[in-house]
Amino acid sequence: MTESKPRNKRADLIRLLIHLALMMVTFIIILMLVFRWLNIYTRHGKYIEVPSVTGLSQEEAESILTAGKLKAEVSDFQFDRNMEAGAVIRQQPEAGAHVKDGRTIYLTLNSGKEPMRTVPDLADNSSLRAAESRLRIEGFRLTEPVRIDGDLDWVYEIRYGDSIVKAGTELPEGSLLTIVVGNGNEVEQEEETDSTMIIEYDFFGDGL
Repeated sequence: MTESKPRNKRADLIRLLIHLALMMVTFIIILMLVFRWLNIYTRHGKYIEVPSVTGLSQEEAESILTAGKLKAEVSDFQFDRNMEAGAVIRQQPEAGAHVKDGRTIYLTLNSGKEPMRTVPDLADNSSLRAAESRLRIEGFRLTEPVRIDGDLDWVYEIRYGDSIVKAGTELPEGSLLTIVVGNGNEVEQEEETDSTMIIEYDFFGDGL
């Protein structure tokens, strides 16, 4: 009886090691199958280089992307005066990016319509700093302000070129405006001429 116990323990240990080895082999096989499935599912190592379609028409861009096993979708419209209406201004992902086939390439097209902005009510209603901030927010560009006699930094006019612009006027976005402001010097008041009729001496004759 005493000799069979060590033999039984040895046999149990061998069986345990065999079971562990089988479990390890099974785990490795399962792991290899999972990785193989992932490689197939994600097409590991296979990609498409995104072609450049910027500057092309929507139809041309879609044709090229479709031929390259990619999809095209218009995501936005913007304005670019240097491009034809309907041309692709921007693409995302950009040209040269590596993507999987079937990836959607988002296109931004040129609307062809120049955006307009409304000139706010600033003349005789605002300081220079406030007017500059408001006009830039509205999308206008500014020259150096022109100064005339009047209250310091008080806005008297908004000019577009040589023309005075009234509040509410619509101008193209990015138009260059000039703010006319006071320089702090008092405005000289012109003396009014007395409107009383001057009676000529000769009107009454020589006898007076």
